[in-house]
Amino acid sequence: MAHPDQLRNYFESTRAKPADDRWIGTEIETFFVNDGGVAITLEQSQAILKRLTSMGWGITARKGELVTEVKKGSSKVLYEVGYPNIELAVCPHPREAIVTHTKSLLNELYAAAEICGSHPLFLPMYAGEGNFLAIPDERDATWLTVDGKKAFSPLAKMSAVQFTIDISAEEAIECLNALNARRAEFLARYPQDSVWHEYVRLSLAHYRSDRYGGPDHFNSLKHYCEELSRHAVVVGTDLLPFTHAKLENNEHIGLFLRSVWWYFRLRRYGSNLCVEVRPISRRRDDCLQDQLDMVMDIIS
Repeated sequence: MAHPDQLRNYFESTRAKPADDRWIGTEIETFFVNDGGVAITLEQSQAILKRLTSMGWGITARKGELVTEVKKGSSKVLYEVGYPNIELAVCPHPREAIVTHTKSLLNELYAAAEICGSHPLFLPMYAGEGNFLAIPDERDATWLTVDGKKAFSPLAKMSAVQFTIDISAEEAIECLNALNARRAEFLARYPQDSVWHEYVRLSLAHYRSDRYGGPDHFNSLKHYCEELSRHAVVVGTDLLPFTHAKLENNEHIGLFLRSVWWYFRLRRYGSNLCVEVRPISRRRDDCLQDQLDMVMDIIS
């Protein structure tokens, strides 16, 4: 059965990288609308993904007849819950290069969208009405069952920016505490916060209230893992107490960590340990550098 030490070992058995060699990955969610400001249709979103294939992107995932992911190099474009909300996940680059590379790939996405009669909405949330769920993979289908449509559907209207930054296990807690000490500054610019809290409240899963947001201070990596272990593990469409679940390999641990939505959390990619910074709203692309600089100034 699962034990907090499994999580601690998972984080600690990573490769240490020096602070002056931090590589950074980005995830940029963008809600697309048509020329009238109304959310694009599923057909338009499919046309965008297929248009990217004529620009050097390859199809890497489908669900039935739907294209759900395209990839170029190690970066990919995929659905983020709702079909008008398209995510660009950019592979890690050095700090001085990541924003420029991200903007370049975003411009390819925008060009594909323009050909398909749509354009990006540079806002944290889409204000219009509608049900935009076109579940692209088994994981999201599971969450719809676990949470219920009323709780889950509003997540399809929100767009955010996330940075994932290389750190060492030794500095992980210091970085998390520094970010959490400034969480009020992040949340003041993150209107999605209230929607996330409502999601947790309405979910049929009856989560602990701190499954979203999380503690604001940790005494050690051991303490961080103990706090994580307070949360149930989603197994199929059931929730099991952490100590009753089996986290048999790194993939199972990674899926569990993705399902605890703390503002700032540790993730592992291969042998690299990273801190993921989540409460950043989608704004215009010229804000990306300032958003990254704020994060890096805090953890440096």
